[in-house]
Amino acid sequence: MTETAGFLGTGATMLSDIVIVIYLFCMLPGMLLGFFFARRKMFVPHHKITMTVIVIINWVLIAILMFGSYRDGVLPYLTAELAGDVRVILPTLHAITGGLAQLLATYLVFRMWFEKVLPSWIMVKRIKRYMRLTLTLWIITVLLGALIYLVWYIPKSQDSSAILPAVTAEPGATVEPGATVEPGATVEPGTTPEITPVDTAVGDDHNAARDAARATEDAAEDATKDAEDAAKDSAKATEDAAKDAAKATEDASKQGDD
Repeated sequence: MTETAGFLGTGATMLSDIVIVIYLFCMLPGMLLGFFFARRKMFVPHHKITMTVIVIINWVLIAILMFGSYRDGVLPYLTAELAGDVRVILPTLHAITGGLAQLLATYLVFRMWFEKVLPSWIMVKRIKRYMRLTLTLWIITVLLGALIYLVWYIPKSQDSSAILPAVTAEPGATVEPGATVEPGATVEPGTTPEITPVDTAVGDDHNAARDAARATEDAAEDATKDAEDAAKDSAKATEDAAKDAAKATEDASKQGDD
């Protein structure tokens, strides 16, 4: 299932799809249900059994998926160059909040089952605060997991007329500059994908069309300017001719009076 395509139509594997569905539709509602039982003081057996089941399932998921995924897919790229990459930041925050929540929840479940035999020094006071803190960390962790799924696997639109699968690139994968990766390709960590050089002929045609349009625009501007200059010259010539005619008429009138 680690290589089989998932059923949600994204770039994720079958295992990743199953896990995100389990957390959003089983684990998170179970956590809230456990909190509901605690608020109603239904500790035994409702709250006790619910939280125990959640903790056990969570440890199984951490062991079979999350630990290995973080160790192989994120930890090697936790360097100064990639520390600001969202594909590295989100899983790291997810690991911190999830680890704290799971340890707290494990302690609380252990305390519920063995509170009659545990020494007093190991029994924390005001346990409700720790229960609420655990629930808060769990909810944050689930939301971060959903956000990681969106960042890593949800495809982005490649074209205005069609939606194509996006390239799935794990942290640390590299793509050569000036090249494109085929839609739907998966880039594994630490590998350089096969690339398709950019079609230079298309770029040349685009540049030629742009130059032709610019030349046409410049020619139109020059023609308009020449027409304006010619109109100004014609108007000035007409004005000068009218002045000369008026002056000639005035001179002829004076000669007639003499």
